[in-house]
Amino acid sequence: MAKARFKPNNKSIGAMLRSAKMEQEMVERARLIVSYAQADAPHDSGEYAESFEIDSGQSGSPIQLGTGDRAWAKIRNGSEAAAPLEFGNRRVGEGQRILGRAIDQVSRE
Repeated sequence: MAKARFKPNNKSIGAMLRSAKMEQEMVERARLIVSYAQADAPHDSGEYAESFEIDSGQSGSPIQLGTGDRAWAKIRNGSEAAAPLEFGNRRVGEGQRILGRAIDQVSRE
């Protein structure tokens, strides 16, 4: 029986990773994460839940993981409560990891 061989076409794989379709998929994943985070967020004032924003692009990843350009999407929250809610501090105690749990949920789907 002959052994199967795979020779990757790196130029085509790179083009796929930088494509508009890949960026669309990254944005859709980010939107799903935000929807889980908003549902899980405390709604005392609603400010934290309404402060999520998504940025995206097709090259020059702001995340700086690995090498090479890729399509990307980044979630951020400009609320002053974002870091204390996620990571905790002396005033609020242990972080609730709201965004982290949302990412975990989407990863399991």
